[in-house]
Amino acid sequence: MFVHLGGMLLLMTVPVAWSLRIFGWLLLSASLYRSLRVHAWRLGPSAIEAIEMDGEGTVSVCFVGQENWHPGEITARFVHPWLTLLSLKLESRRWPIGLAIAADAVEPEPFRRWRVALKFRAIPA
Repeated sequence: MFVHLGGMLLLMTVPVAWSLRIFGWLLLSASLYRSLRVHAWRLGPSAIEAIEMDGEGTVSVCFVGQENWHPGEITARFVHPWLTLLSLKLESRRWPIGLAIAADAVEPEPFRRWRVALKFRAIPA
């Protein structure tokens, strides 16, 4: 959300041709819509519906509308009491995917255990 707000601020303040400014607004709007669709509304084929982590730090995710699980690993993380941000590299995907988990979107006790497991586990190099 902050990236999109920063992009809007830049588009309003930087002097560019009107055609480029309109094109920038269209791209920024499409990006904001896709981000909301995947991360907030959990819709579309790249939205994650469920995630599990085993004892060794390997994660498996299930996408919306699919039954099979995709194994992978956590490449980056940000853990806060209100929000957890993850970058996941899945075996079935070429590029890493992002996952944002808000504290009020899940049950408190499993989210607390999830944060503790993420905070004290080393990320493989």
